[in-house]
Amino acid sequence: MKKSIIIFITAVIVIIGIVWWGVNKKHWFAKGVSIGKSLTARSLGESAENEKKDVSFGKRGLAIKVYKVSRVTFEDFLPCMGTIKGDVTRKLNFEGSGIVKEINFQQGDLIRKGQVIASLKQDEQLLKVDYNQAKLKSAMVNLSLMEKKFKLYKQLYDLGAITKLKLSEVEAESGVAKYNVETAKVEVESAKYELIKAKMIAPQDCILSERAIEPGELVSPYTSKVIHVVEVGTVYAEIGVVESSITKIKIGQLARVYVDAYPDIPFDGIIDNIYPCLSEKTRTLPVEIKIDNSRRMLMPGMFARTEIVLFEKPGVISVPRISVQKSEGVPIVYVVDETTNTVSERLVETGYVSTDYIEITSGLKQGDLIAISNVEGLTSGTPVQITEIQVREI
Repeated sequence: MKKSIIIFITAVIVIIGIVWWGVNKKHWFAKGVSIGKSLTARSLGESAENEKKDVSFGKRGLAIKVYKVSRVTFEDFLPCMGTIKGDVTRKLNFEGSGIVKEINFQQGDLIRKGQVIASLKQDEQLLKVDYNQAKLKSAMVNLSLMEKKFKLYKQLYDLGAITKLKLSEVEAESGVAKYNVETAKVEVESAKYELIKAKMIAPQDCILSERAIEPGELVSPYTSKVIHVVEVGTVYAEIGVVESSITKIKIGQLARVYVDAYPDIPFDGIIDNIYPCLSEKTRTLPVEIKIDNSRRMLMPGMFARTEIVLFEKPGVISVPRISVQKSEGVPIVYVVDETTNTVSERLVETGYVSTDYIEITSGLKQGDLIAISNVEGLTSGTPVQITEIQVREI
């Protein structure tokens, strides 16, 4: 009984559903068509808009970057790295023998010309100077007495009171007194020189690079223990030039040197020496750049960044190398006409060529705008759109 009731209810529900669908199917079909038309219209509208955009982009032309021509100082450098070195390394010894009394400087100290670097004990030399000065004083007193005696005897001889032989004896004594004075003077100077030899004097402005002696040690002019100094009035930047750039350098060439202690200050120098062969370790050619160091700002051992001047010319029109193309072997550039937003081909003559720029000797003037991007796709009359203007600092 229950099973029959369930079947009956199910059949009624199915019949009601069929009737409802028949009544509403036209409404749903119409709504579906409307939605479809709406989507189609929207799609067509977007397509048309995109076509408009494409057409608009085409009218604007090919997007390019341009370079504004101006006259600048055209420079080309060869960058290298190296180390600051002193002009001359000297070994200094005492000229005399004795015991080291004091050393006035430490390793790395700057020493001015004429300053005493070190000295020996001078007690004996001072006594010798005092003794010889006293001896000289005595000799000069004796000479004064002998000169007075000779003057007196000369008067007596003129009066006929003494013989010529006696006058000659007094004259000889006076000569001996003069000789004794001169000898005493030499001995004083010799004793003073011994004092000088007891001092080690800086021959030039320099830096103490090595100190192999200490106070209390016995030294002589022939001792192996010495003091090493490096002269710094003139210094050198020793750099390495790669093999491919060897032909670009020569003696006397200008260079600018920079050090980390003064990063914004260029130190001018010239190439003073080019080694005859490459370094086996670095496979570079050692080159020495001579630099005036009268300001004492550069010190041996500093890291040096150098720029060897390969080319330098003021008031030059130079343009990026990428802008210059070849047409049947002739160099050309594409100049932008801002009134028509098109480019035209222009013949140019070139000069010096660096890594990034090229000198233009004729064919361009200040203010010209030349294409520096998408250059390969340009021909005379091509419409363009400028996206960026580059200007080089004078």
